[in-house]
Amino acid sequence: MKNAKEIMSLALKIFETGDVCDSCLGRQFTRVIRAADNSERGRKIRTMIGKDGRALPADHKDASCPLCENTIAGIRTTASDIVKKIKPAGFSTFMIGVRMSDSLVMKEEALWGKIGIKYCEPLKTEIARELGKLIVHKTGKKQDTEHPNIIITFDVQKMSAEIFYNPLFIYGEYKKLVRGLPQTSSRQFKDSVEDIIARPLMKVTKSREHVLHAQGREDRDARCLAWRPFIVELKQPLMRKLPLKKMESAINKSAKVRVARLRLSTRKKVAELKAQNPFKVYRVVVDFETPVEKPERLKGIVGAIKQRTPNRILGAKPDKTKHKKVKNIKWKRINTKRYQFDITAESGLYLQELITGDGGRTKPSISQLLENQAHMKEFDLIGIKKG
Repeated sequence: MKNAKEIMSLALKIFETGDVCDSCLGRQFTRVIRAADNSERGRKIRTMIGKDGRALPADHKDASCPLCENTIAGIRTTASDIVKKIKPAGFSTFMIGVRMSDSLVMKEEALWGKIGIKYCEPLKTEIARELGKLIVHKTGKKQDTEHPNIIITFDVQKMSAEIFYNPLFIYGEYKKLVRGLPQTSSRQFKDSVEDIIARPLMKVTKSREHVLHAQGREDRDARCLAWRPFIVELKQPLMRKLPLKKMESAINKSAKVRVARLRLSTRKKVAELKAQNPFKVYRVVVDFETPVEKPERLKGIVGAIKQRTPNRILGAKPDKTKHKKVKNIKWKRINTKRYQFDITAESGLYLQELITGDGGRTKPSISQLLENQAHMKEFDLIGIKKG
């Protein structure tokens, strides 16, 4: 065996701390002795010392191990307890985390001060690995350190585990068919687009909370007649298997919202969705204070728009200036003082201020170009286009 004399010398130093268990003995030589696990590695070292004719501590059976305090011996029971906790959950992957006790860390570091760390692995690593192997065996589920469905954190001092259920992300597209409905949940309003979409999903997944991540947002009093992409985040879902077609049907029983193209998504896709900056097509009904003359002057609205923070939200937001682009405008006369506009504009444009001018804080504006004060009566989002 490689480095046999050094191994025997180190092993005898280890036994000076007391009759350590086979796993704690073997763990100090993980990098130099091949074996199925640390327990088998420890037994090999005991045999080696015995053959060398030196004093051999008794096989560790019932005594308390001075290094792990019998944590390793209790792993099988710990794994069974964890499986009972997670068995009802509909998951396919998991990750193990270990929270060590201060006393075990201090004992391990004291030992390393005597024998070094040349061949060893930490106790924390062994606990995580052996727990993971047992849970895989008992559940048939897979370990995943990058995107696990659940995270199991074993507290060594308490000899108990905490279970964290990672969020479930579902992509879809929605239309809002009514006015007066906010996009996101609020205490001020009984219902929202978010609530209508999330309710059936929450019921099936038994989640605790939900968050809607949408590609932009429409005003509460505007309809969204274009398909707006969104991702709904379901927090702490106990069940992860979703019949998405049935979920679409359940959501679409509402007369206020329609959804389509539901599919599983990821947190990374949320960031990508938020980073997109498409052009929006708005249909706006506008009333003017006097009959409109020379509507062709409206062509001057196409191009860069300079907007200071609107008066209506000043205070809630700092007074800043931004530049947004209007790509196209079409108009239709309803009567001499009422027009319908289809405006294609960059995301983030303050539409109401584009119409009114906001006392000169938005330039150019429709009111300014027509020299006729305009007031927005209603508007809808009718299109979403790539920039």
